[in-house]
Amino acid sequence: MFGTNFKESGETEIPLPGKKPEDFNEFLKMIYPNTKMKICADNVYKLLPLADEYDVKSVVKKCRRYLSFHLKNDQASTEEIVLCHSLATRYKFQGLRDVCASRLSDIGLKEIQSSGLDDTETLLELHRDILKKQGELLDSTRTELTEMYMKSDLSLETVSERNFPFWKGAIIKFKTCLDLSIEDRKISSPVSVWNINFAVITKITKRGHVDYLSVLLTATYPEEKDNLACIVDAKLQLRHIGTNVGPHHCFSIREKEFSKELKFSHGFRRRVLDLIADEYFVDEKIDTVIYFVARKPFVKNQ
Repeated sequence: MFGTNFKESGETEIPLPGKKPEDFNEFLKMIYPNTKMKICADNVYKLLPLADEYDVKSVVKKCRRYLSFHLKNDQASTEEIVLCHSLATRYKFQGLRDVCASRLSDIGLKEIQSSGLDDTETLLELHRDILKKQGELLDSTRTELTEMYMKSDLSLETVSERNFPFWKGAIIKFKTCLDLSIEDRKISSPVSVWNINFAVITKITKRGHVDYLSVLLTATYPEEKDNLACIVDAKLQLRHIGTNVGPHHCFSIREKEFSKELKFSHGFRRRVLDLIADEYFVDEKIDTVIYFVARKPFVKNQ
C-alpha cells in the first residue's frame, strides 16, 4: 500500500521527507484492515497531515471527529485550541473551526497572542472568526430581548404566542422634535438586521386644516441585492411623555412583507391635536420605540 510494505518488525521501509518514519508507520497501522488503533491526543496531530496528503478520507474524518469531541468535552489549553483552529482552517473543517472560535471568544486576545502565535495572517483569520461568533451571540441576545418585549403587555395589546425560528430582532429608540408649522420629516439612525437597514420615520403631513403624525418602520436593502423581501412583525410604541401618568400607545404590525421593489413603509397615523391633548406630543417632541423581528430574507418570484 502506497508503494511500501510492513516489515515483520512493524517498521516502514520508506521514510518520508520532513516526516518521522515512526509517524508514517503509525499512519499505516491506522488504515490497515481490522486495526484496533484509536485516534488520541498523542497521535491526532501527526496522523491528520498524513491522512490529508494521501487522501485517506476515513482517517481524516476520524481526526476531525476526535478534535471536535476533544475541544467540546476536555480541558484543552489555549495553545491547543489555537492549533486546532489553524488545522481546521487549513483543511476546511468549518464545524471544528466554529467550535474553536466559540472557545476562543471567551479568552482575551492578549492571552491568545501570548500562546506563541505570531503569524499575522493566522491571527487575522482567528480574530475574524471570534468577532463573527461574538456577533452571533449579540444577535441571539438581542432577538431574545425583543421577543420578550413583544410578548409583554406594552399597552393593552399583546402579540400571540409564537415560535421564532430563523428570525432576528432589534429595538430602535427614537426621540425627536418635529416642526408643526411645516410638513416635517425625521429619520432615526439605522439598525442592521440580516444586512438590511431598518429605521424609524416620523413625519408631519397636512391634509387641509388637519395635521397628522405618522410613525413608520422602513427597510433599505443592499443595492446589489435584487428581488429581496422579508416578513416583519413589529410593535410601534408612542410613549406618553406628559406630566400626568398615561399609557403608552402601541400599534402592531403583523407579518407584513417589506419588499425592495415596493417603496413603502408600515406604521400608523394619528391626528396631531389628539396626540397633543393626550400628552404624547409635548413641545413638538415625541418619543418612539420600535420592537421588531424580521424573518430571514427571501428572493421573490419574478
